[in-house]
Amino acid sequence: MRIKTIELNNYRLYNGINKVVFPNGNNKNLYLISGENGFGKTTFLHSLLWCLYGRLMADIDETFRKEMSNGGYNNSIFNNLSQICRQKLQTEVTQSTLECIKKKGYSVDTEFIKKWSCYAVSLEFADVFIPSIPCHSLKITRSYDILLDEEKVEILIDNKPNELTVGIGNEIFINDFILNKDIARFFFFDSEKIVSLAETNTVEEKRKLCSAYNEVLGVKKYEELKKNLENMRLRFRRKSTDIESRNQLSELLTRQKKISIITTEQEQQTVNLDNQLLLLKKADENLQMQLLREGSGITIDELNRQRALLETTQKKDADYKQQLKQFLEYAPFAISGKLLKQTKEQLECDFNILRSQNDVRNQNFLLGNINVEMQQAFNNIPISAENKKKLVDSFNNIVSKYQNQATNEIPLLSVNKEYLDEFLSVYSNITTTYKIEFEHLADDYRKNKQVMERTARNISNMHGKENDNVIKSIRKQKNESERKILELERHIRQLHEERGAANKELAVVNRQVLELSKKVSVDDSDSKKDKVAEQLISELNTFLVSLKTEKKTSLERRIKTTMNNLMHKIDFIGEVDVVIVDDMIDINLYASDGNMIKKEMLSKGEQQLYATSLLKALVEESNIQFPVFIDSPLQKFDKSHANKIITEFYPTVSKQVVLFPLLHKELTEIELETMKPYVNSAYLLKNENSYSYIQQVDINDLMKE
Repeated sequence: MRIKTIELNNYRLYNGINKVVFPNGNNKNLYLISGENGFGKTTFLHSLLWCLYGRLMADIDETFRKEMSNGGYNNSIFNNLSQICRQKLQTEVTQSTLECIKKKGYSVDTEFIKKWSCYAVSLEFADVFIPSIPCHSLKITRSYDILLDEEKVEILIDNKPNELTVGIGNEIFINDFILNKDIARFFFFDSEKIVSLAETNTVEEKRKLCSAYNEVLGVKKYEELKKNLENMRLRFRRKSTDIESRNQLSELLTRQKKISIITTEQEQQTVNLDNQLLLLKKADENLQMQLLREGSGITIDELNRQRALLETTQKKDADYKQQLKQFLEYAPFAISGKLLKQTKEQLECDFNILRSQNDVRNQNFLLGNINVEMQQAFNNIPISAENKKKLVDSFNNIVSKYQNQATNEIPLLSVNKEYLDEFLSVYSNITTTYKIEFEHLADDYRKNKQVMERTARNISNMHGKENDNVIKSIRKQKNESERKILELERHIRQLHEERGAANKELAVVNRQVLELSKKVSVDDSDSKKDKVAEQLISELNTFLVSLKTEKKTSLERRIKTTMNNLMHKIDFIGEVDVVIVDDMIDINLYASDGNMIKKEMLSKGEQQLYATSLLKALVEESNIQFPVFIDSPLQKFDKSHANKIITEFYPTVSKQVVLFPLLHKELTEIELETMKPYVNSAYLLKNENSYSYIQQVDINDLMKE
C-alpha cells in the first residue's frame, strides 16, 4: 500500500487547496516535506490522522487529546477551519445569511459560501488489497462544515462508492482494511517523543505497549475469539439445572458486572474531572492575564504571544536543567580524564586479584575436604600399614600438585561484579557520546535561558500600576480559582486510588468465576456445544502459546539485529528478552557479556535508537504495508548515528517513508547529500501573510530555498 496524493483544503494554516503528489518508481522510497518552525509540519501530520480517524485520533495523538479535553471534539474541529476563511465569512457574508444557513441549509444562492465554511482532507491510496474486490485506487475524504456542524466521510474505490464501505461503515472499513488505530502510532511517529518508549516503567505504559504489541502481531484477534468462546460457555452454565452452583455463578457474574460498571464510571468521572481541571486552569490563566493587562496598556495578542513564548521556554528550561543535572553527575568523572582511565584499570586489576584469590581459596578448600574424606576411606581399607602409607603418600602428592598459593598482591579496593559493571557502563558512556551531547545540551540551555529571561523582563515591564480595587477584585477571584484547582486535584487522586482498589477486586472475582465455571454442569442440550467450545479454546490456547513464542523470538532477533546495525558499537547488544506477563510487556537488553543494560543509563541518542529499532521490528513483524511518517527525523543523533539511520533504517523500514525535517538543524547539507540517493521527491512548506502552502522543489535546490 502506498499513498498517491494528499490534499488539504482550508485546513488550519493551509488556505485553499494544497495537493502533494507522491511519484512512484525509480526504487527511491524517501519523500521530504520540510519547512520552518510554525509553517505547518505538525499540522500536516495532524491532518492525516484526522482524515483517517476523526474523533478516534484522540487515542493516538496526545496533542489532539488535550485539545478535546479543553472543549470537546466539536469545539476542536470547529477551530480547524483556516483563519482566512473565517475572516471571509465575517466580512463577505451577513450575519442573517449565516443564521439562515445554520437553520435551513444552503440554497442555490448561498452554495458559494461552502468554499469558506468547509474544510477537508483527502488521502488517495494505491496498491490496496481488499479481499474479493478489485481496487486500483482508494480515496478517503473527511470534511467538516462549521455552519451546519456536519462532518462527512467519503470513501471511493476506483472513484466510485462501494457496498462494502456502506455496509460495515466508514470507520470500521478504515480500521480493518487501511490501518488499525491501535497501531497507527508505529506509522505516524515523532522521533523526539518515541524516546519515551525507552522509559516505559509504569504499569499503565507497559499495558499500552503490550496492547499495541498484540494488535501489531495479530495476537489480539485470536484472544478476542477465545474470550467470546469463554463467554458462550458461561452462558451455558447460567442455564444449568445445578441450581446452587448456577446461583453462585450468577451472583459472581452480577458482582463482576457491577464492579466493571463502577470502574467504567470512575474512569469517565476522572476524564470529566480532568476536563474541568483544564477549564479551571484556563480560567485561572485568564485571570492572570487580566492582572497583567490592568498593569499596562499592552494588547491581549501581544500578551498571549509573550506568555506562550515564556511558557515554552520555561518548560524547555526545566527539561534542560533535568538533563544537565544527569550530565553533571558524571562531569567529575569526565574532567578527571587520565585518572578515570587509571581508576578503570585499577578496578579491573583489583577485581581480577580478588577473583583469583577467591578461586584459589575455593579450590584449596575443596581439595582439603577431599583429602580428609579420602584419609578416612583409606583407614577403612584392609591392607598392610606399609601399603597404606604408600597409598596415602601417593594421594597427598597428587593433591599437592593441584593446590595453589594465593597471590601476595593486595587489592586497593574491594570490588564486586555488580560494582565493576556499573562503573564500566558509566565509563563507556563518558568516553563515547558524552562530550558531544553535553556540548549540544549546554548550548541549547544557554540560548533558551537568554530568550526566557528576555521574555520574563518584557512581561514584567508590562506590569506598572499600583494595586487598585480592580486588581484586588481580580486577585480575589484568582485565589478562589487556585483553591478550586487544588480541591479538584485531590479529588482526582482519590478517584485513582478507588479505581485501583476496584480493579484488584475485579481480578479476584474473575478468578472465582473461572474456578466456579469449571464445576457447574451443563444441560444436555448445550453439552455438545460446550465440548466443541472447550476443544476450540484448548486449541486456541495451544496455538496462542506457539504464536506468541514464535513472534517473541522473531521480535527479539529483529530488535537485536537492528540496534547492532545502527549503533557505533559492534555487538553492543548481546541478547534481547521480550517478557510478557498477563497484559504487560517488558523488553530487557543484555550486553555481550550477559549483563543487563539499563535503558535509562543509555544516552538520549541511544535511547532513540532503541525506540526506533523497536518500532522498525514491530512494523516489519506485522507485515502491514503502510507508509511511515516521521517528524523530527534526526533530532537526537550524532553524525555517525545519523548516517546509519539515513542509509540503513529509512530505506528499509517501509516502501514509502515521508520525513518532516527542519533544514540546517535536523537535516544538514552533509546529511542531505547522504540521503539524496534514496530521495524520490522533496517539498517545501512556505508561509505568506499568515497562511502556508506546499511547493515541490528539486532535491538539489532544497537547501537553497
